[in-house]
Order: sequence, then structure tokens, then C-alpha cells
Amino acid sequence: MKKVVHGSWTSNPSYNSNCGNNCPVERVSWNAVQTFINAMNQRGEGTYRLPTEAEWEYCARAGTTTPFNTGNCLSTDQANFDGEPPYNGCSGVYRGTTIAVGSFAANAWGLYDMHGNVWEWCSDRYGSYPKTAVINPTGATSGTDRVQRGGSLEWYAGYCRSAKRFYRTYDSSIYDLGFRLVREP
Repeated sequence: MKKVVHGSWTSNPSYNSNCGNNCPVERVSWNAVQTFINAMNQRGEGTYRLPTEAEWEYCARAGTTTPFNTGNCLSTDQANFDGEPPYNGCSGVYRGTTIAVGSFAANAWGLYDMHGNVWEWCSDRYGSYPKTAVINPTGATSGTDRVQRGGSLEWYAGYCRSAKRFYRTYDSSIYDLGFRLVREP
């Protein structure tokens, strides 16, 4: 991803570059992602957007009901995160940096890095879940906090669970926060 400023391409905003062109983009605010999406949509190659929180979790789970799409525990042989403290008996190393996208096996639906490496922005505002069951909820209707999912290199496995949610203000841009896009035809 390259940062878009007034319709022109500039350099990648990422802090980490230890994995060349295969590093996940990070250090981008929710607003900067919206600018990038607008530029991508002008290319006429489909419609791009951030996933909703519900879509993100559905894709992360890939048909599983366990804490991770890998089962009941996650090791640092399966994702990039802080391997201590152990979660359900799994632990591992702390790498201290992002690693190349696709360094670990994809989930059952062919999606890489749904757990760890960098948190990922979702389109939803952060708020309490509804008190009744809903299908494909769209998040709170007001507020400045936006949902992020997936955990990161700096957080332990419990934060990488498929159901774990976190939030930051829409203008946050830190070294372990990135995004993935949904493309519609």
C-alpha cells in the first residue's frame, strides 16, 4: 500500500521494512485508509472497503468455533505475536517486529495473518454489542473510536482470538495497526 495524498502516490508510511515489499502496511489511521480506498475505487477495478467487524470475524474463523482458526491455542509457529504468557498451553518467541505477510499457513479459506502481526481496522465504530442476537451487525451509530481486530506482534495470544475486539480513535496511526480490504466486483 502506498499512502495517497491529494490523489498522488507517495511513499509507504510503514515503520517496519525488514521484510521488503512483503511487510504489512501499518502506521495508518482509519482516515488515511479511507483516502486510500477512495483512490483505489477511482481505478475502476471493483469497489474496495474495510470489512465490517462481523465480516472480519467470520473470515478469521473460517468455519471454526475455537478461539483461533488454528484450534484452542496459538503458537508463534502459527502467527506473529508476543508468545508469553502461554495461552491454553501454547507459547513461543517474541520477534519484536512485523514479519512478511503470508509467513504462516493460511486459514481454511485461504486467508493469511488473521491472527497477529498487525491489528486491522474495521469499518465499524466501537460500541457495546446489541443485547439481542443480530445477523451481520454494523456497530455503533456514533463515536470516534473504530474497531480493530486480530491482535499484533506486541500483544499476547489472548488478544489474537477470533472474537477479541479492540479500538482506537479514527486518527490513530501506530506501528502495529494496519488494514485489509474487501473487494466487491
